[in-house]
Amino acid sequence: MIRSIFSKILLSHIGLVLLSTITLTLFMSYLVRSTAIDTKRQDLLTKGATVIELLTPDIVAGKIPPDDVLDKIGDLAGGSIWLVNQKGALIAGKPPSNFSKRFQEAKQENTDLFSDGPHSWIRPTSKHKDPSIMVALTIPDSSTPIVVFLDAPIIGVNKTVASLENLLLYSLLFTLFTAIIVGFLVARSLTKPIADISQAAKSFAKGNFDSRTTATGNNEIGNLGQTFNTMADSLAQIEQNRRNFLASVSHELKTPVTSIQALSETILDGLAPKPEQQHRYISTILNESKRLGRLIGDLLDLSQLEADALSIVSEKLDISKWLQVEIEKIEPLLTQKQITLSLDLPEQVPCVWGDADRLSQVFTNLLTNAIRHSPEQAVITISLSIIRQSLSIAIIDSGSGISPEDLPYIWDRFYRGDKSRARISGGTGLGLAITKKLMQAMQGTITVESQLGKGSTFTFTLPIVK
Repeated sequence: MIRSIFSKILLSHIGLVLLSTITLTLFMSYLVRSTAIDTKRQDLLTKGATVIELLTPDIVAGKIPPDDVLDKIGDLAGGSIWLVNQKGALIAGKPPSNFSKRFQEAKQENTDLFSDGPHSWIRPTSKHKDPSIMVALTIPDSSTPIVVFLDAPIIGVNKTVASLENLLLYSLLFTLFTAIIVGFLVARSLTKPIADISQAAKSFAKGNFDSRTTATGNNEIGNLGQTFNTMADSLAQIEQNRRNFLASVSHELKTPVTSIQALSETILDGLAPKPEQQHRYISTILNESKRLGRLIGDLLDLSQLEADALSIVSEKLDISKWLQVEIEKIEPLLTQKQITLSLDLPEQVPCVWGDADRLSQVFTNLLTNAIRHSPEQAVITISLSIIRQSLSIAIIDSGSGISPEDLPYIWDRFYRGDKSRARISGGTGLGLAITKKLMQAMQGTITVESQLGKGSTFTFTLPIVK
């Protein structure tokens, strides 16, 4: 069984050319033969009409022309001439050897000769001889019905057809040779890029994530190659993100676990005999345990969000009352750093659609980040505005800001522009990734604008209740 695309294309191409050439050869042979026969038939009918004009006066007068006269007329007409009466009997001339027997046996055919117009037949001969045309014409106005037969070979038709067939045979061989070469080139040009894509895919499947195809032309296969490269880039990025994620999770889990283990062993070994030392160590263990809990909780939330398994219950929210409750929750952090919170609200704040608990998670994360990165006695502004059918909530701080190099990546898991500072401040590196996923789940948006050293503005939107 032929399985390769290359073989199928090549053989299909050769088969199509071969079939077309053979069909053309047969058609041309038939056309030449048919044309030669029809031309000879018309010529013989025309000459037969002339012979009738010559013989009619004598036959009407009752004179049957002798055989030598008919032979001379036949030579002029290019064939043989003979006369047959109504009973099918030969009355003059020399017909072919099997003529008399045929017409004596075929009485109906003999009768039909006298009832309608001229008749013609193709008289086959041996393989190497040209066929003959035989025509029969009735002599009018004679007392005894007589039919004049003319028989003439179609000279050269076999030779012409044979020459044509030889010519077409040579053409067939040349065409077949050309078809093989062209088919090979065409099949190769089609299958080579497919083979390149296949090889790149196999290499990629074996773990070579840098494997790419060079078949990226401006055709369907090129589009396939471009699609493969795009997919490979995406999968390679996903694989790199997975590795980074595992490395980050391992590091984030290892740090508090190591601290808890070391401090616990210190207490158990009696190396912290003083109560204040024990209290400090236990407090650190508690804080690291809480940090582990936050990290595990964030990981669970992110996993559920990415799998679309996190339950989002959207409801009508009075954003003014909701905002007051959320600010009260964060008040201790504001007091600790002596940060002032400024509210910029429109005269009428519309209700929005959202999940109160998840929206609280978003707001707390953004405001906590703003407090964490703002200097003491700074001012953080919460600004609400209506943009078309959405309510925009912006949290504006005057903190350290985010560098342009870090800005595109702040939504990535575990990404930190200043890693050491983020760990000291207690961040897990998952907050903004979760925040963006939550806003998408609530049919909202979130954006950021920031200048290094001047602060950041995080803005999220929610659909307004109509």
